[in-house]
Amino acid sequence: MKNRFGFLTMFLVSLIAVCGIANALNVAVDEVKINGDVLTQTSTNKIYDFEKDQDIAVKVRVTANENINDVQIEASLRGYDHNDLMEDITNVFNMKSGVTYTKNLDIPLRLRMDQDKYKLRIRIEDRDGNTTQLDYELDVNTEEHLLVISDVILSPENEVRAGRALLASVRLRNYGEDDEKDVRVKVSVPELGMSATTIIDEIEKEGDDDDSITTEELWLDRIPLDAKTGEYMLRVEVDYHDGDEREVKEMMIRVRSTCDDDPFSCESKKETEKTIITLAADAQTAIQGGAEAVYPITITNEGAGAKTYIISAEGANWATFRVSPSNVLMVGAGESKAVNVYVAAGKDAPVGEQTFSITVHSGEKTLKEVPMKVTVAQGKTAWSTVKKGLEVGLVVLVVLLVIVGLVIGFNKLKGEEENTKEEGETYY
Repeated sequence: MKNRFGFLTMFLVSLIAVCGIANALNVAVDEVKINGDVLTQTSTNKIYDFEKDQDIAVKVRVTANENINDVQIEASLRGYDHNDLMEDITNVFNMKSGVTYTKNLDIPLRLRMDQDKYKLRIRIEDRDGNTTQLDYELDVNTEEHLLVISDVILSPENEVRAGRALLASVRLRNYGEDDEKDVRVKVSVPELGMSATTIIDEIEKEGDDDDSITTEELWLDRIPLDAKTGEYMLRVEVDYHDGDEREVKEMMIRVRSTCDDDPFSCESKKETEKTIITLAADAQTAIQGGAEAVYPITITNEGAGAKTYIISAEGANWATFRVSPSNVLMVGAGESKAVNVYVAAGKDAPVGEQTFSITVHSGEKTLKEVPMKVTVAQGKTAWSTVKKGLEVGLVVLVVLLVIVGLVIGFNKLKGEEENTKEEGETYY
């Protein structure tokens, strides 16, 4: 009885298992090709020097052994551990018995895929789940040289105001089989005439510790003050493999003009931007009632026409100021001229660090006003002169007394020697 019950249980389990298995689809897979090469199931199929981030063409040729409705063919690469799967599937179609069908599929090859072996799975399935599946072993080899710009980090990130500097960092990843040395990275905004370049010594091949590198912050200079509000193209160019390979990425940045908020201030700043004023800001020393301190100034006119500049120094009643050769400069377009500002401290000027200001005007506009420092040193007084004279006279007197003493001592010693000789003489 127990044997019969056991046999019945096994029969029911087997029946359920068989009912749960879908039937094989009655088709014959005649041929599978990748990029024109026929694949085999009996050996590993090698794919060399493909380009990542592109598609490989898969062609499947099948023949129906009976009429089949609502069929789809799917091709996929498995063993890739990311969400952006590498697969493709055809539209639904009907098959007639004895007819051969050829379907083309495109499988995207992801940048993040490893150089390794993958399973290419060809799956033919109808609406009821009846399936025929074939697996092909693929050995995937990447390109020898493949650098990718994975990210561009900007500061400011979303919008940069005219007159402000733009900084950029570029992150690169090596998906190739070789290390890359002397990688040149250039970031530019061609429409605004801005650019910066750096060199990366080495980026190791894919899979090594340093196969991803971020450049230092690249200073693209300041956005021109006359730049209009709008979007501008930022271009990143990466040259490597002795300049034979290049990777380019373009993105848009948004610029906001300061003239939108304050047109008058914008015009003033544009005028200032066309003039470069260089001052020696280090503190100099001026002597009370004596030697002057000197501050050189260089003015460069980068505008389109000649300009007149007025240089003045003020803010101190303890000193007098003069500008040489003149406090009025006529500077032509593209020219540079230099003047010196002299500071003379009065006899009663307070000793120590003092301040004053140097201002450069052009017309009615103040182009630059710079606070300056000067160290006032104590000068010589009448008593100090007399004291110095007395000190010198005293030294001379001491020297004379020493000389007189030596002369007297020498003469006295000579007289004693002569007396000794006279006492010792004998007469015959």
